[in-house]
This record gives sequence, C-alpha cells and structure tokens, in this order.
Amino acid sequence: MDTNSSQWFLWTATILLIAVVSQGQLTTDFYDSTCPQAATIVKQKVDEIVDADKGMAGGLMRLHFHDCFVRGCDGSVLLNSTKTTLAEKEALINNGSLRGFEHIDDIKMELECECPGVVSCADILAMVARDATVKLGGLSWPVFLGRIDGRSSVADEVNTSLPFRTYNFSQLVATFAKVGLDTKDMIVLSGGHSIGQLHCGAFFERLWDFQGQNITDPSMDPEFAESLKAQCPRDNPLLFKGADSTNATFDAVYYLDLLTRKGLMDSDVALMSDPLGVEYAIKAVQDPYSFLFEFGMAMIKMGNIPASDPYGWRKNCAVIEPCNF
Repeated sequence: MDTNSSQWFLWTATILLIAVVSQGQLTTDFYDSTCPQAATIVKQKVDEIVDADKGMAGGLMRLHFHDCFVRGCDGSVLLNSTKTTLAEKEALINNGSLRGFEHIDDIKMELECECPGVVSCADILAMVARDATVKLGGLSWPVFLGRIDGRSSVADEVNTSLPFRTYNFSQLVATFAKVGLDTKDMIVLSGGHSIGQLHCGAFFERLWDFQGQNITDPSMDPEFAESLKAQCPRDNPLLFKGADSTNATFDAVYYLDLLTRKGLMDSDVALMSDPLGVEYAIKAVQDPYSFLFEFGMAMIKMGNIPASDPYGWRKNCAVIEPCNF
C-alpha cells in the first residue's frame, strides 16, 4: 500500500471513530505517557509467536472476538474458573477451540516488567488481534485503548452471546445486533475465518452426516468434499483443517471459497443464503483491498463494545487481582 493510501486509511479511521471515542473514552495514545513501549512490546511478541506457528494468528484474533461478545471487551474470556463459577473459556463453544491463552500470559508478563500495573488485559487482546492479522497480510488499523478489565466470567453467558457454527443468516444477524453490530459488520467480520484452523468436527455433519442422512451436504463442491474427507476422516473429528484455502494469509479468498461452494461451517455457508452476503463476497473478491480496509473498520467498531461490569486492572489476566485505575 502506498503512502497516500495509508494516510487516507488512517484519516478515515480517525474520522469514523470520533463519535466512538467521545462515548467510550478510548484513545490511541492512552499509554503514551504511562507505558510508551506497550505497542512495540506486543507487536514484537506477536511476531515471534506467529513466526513459530502461523496457525496461532487466527487463535489470537478470535480471543478478542470471543471476549467482546460476552460482557463486552473486558478480558473476561481470559479468566479461569473458580470454585463456584465455570468461566467463559470452559463453555462448550470455547473449550478446546480457543487457543493462545499462554501467549497472552507471556505478553502480559513482559508488559508488567516494563510498566507494572498499567496495561489492561482487554487492551492486550485488542492489540494482539490487530498485530496477528497484520502479520499474515492484513491492513493495520488504529487500536483505541483504555479498556478496563472485568471482574466476572460465566460460562452460561457464552451460549446466549456468541454465534454458533450452525447458525443461519438471520440468527447471525440477530446475534451481532445484540452487541451493536449491523449486518455488514457480521459479513465483514466473518472474514476473520480467513486465517487459523478449525477442528474437523466443526463441519463434521456437512461432510459426513448432512441432516442425519449419512451423506455429504449436496451444496458442497464434490471435488472439494472428497479432498476434505481425506483430511478429515470420519473417525477423527479432532484433527485440524485450515480455515480456508489460504489459511496462512489474511485475504479475501475466504469469500471466493464461499462463492465456489468450498465453505466449511454452516455459519460460513449461511452468508451465501442472503443477497447481501453474496453481494459482499463478490465485491471482496473483485476488490480485496476494500475487504482488508473494511475489516479493520469493523474490528475498531467491535473493539468498542463497552464492558458490562468494568472493575479494574488485572496483574494476572487469568485471575482477579485488581489494582483499580
């Protein structure tokens, strides 16, 4: 991207977020005086992590998604269960599928060494999601900071907050609307499935037992289905499969896969059931840059979902040890 395009992108993002900043009090310079090396530390750590395992980039990005949809962007997805409460990370939809908790702990520890008691866990998730995306080819976006960590994490709340892999288009729209995101946001943010890996079990029914009939979903490209069966045998749903055909690169190929009947999960394929989803997929394939840009804008918007129960700063992202701001 040339200099003019970069400046246009950042200028547009800033203008777009004026209203958001005024409401949420998030700013891009929140740590400039208290922890000026924060962004650099996070980026360096993310680069190291993704260099070692490109598949982890998608996992790191999704931690931010799964955090913001439950109780707002408050780092609650990172909390461990207690004696009395099962935490979000242990919910059925999260357990075994969310990855990267240990990396967030490592980043937090390094930040604590540099500037103790300053950077919130929720802000770490926001920065990590951006840097992981950029590392695999996505466009950068301004990360607005100043989130306050939450005090609670409840597994039961996940089931009523996050979109399920079996959701249809209307259910996806309704789930995103509950957190203030519109239909286009949903379609664009679904493009986050461009990177990372999925358990074969996430699309087992489509591949092996469509509608309980012991057949493959007839809407899936037949050659693609046969190739997929070789990678995901019926007797081993715990194997991993790349999220799209270029899962080590953040790009618009996810939408091309959908248009050519090579989508994986029901919730991915559901985008093609509505004219808005089809229209956007065609646009993204024809102009991949527009998708990369709009993904950053949608991530900014999602990252501003307010915490429902803000509490303080956590020294350890997995447990409640608040030192109030």
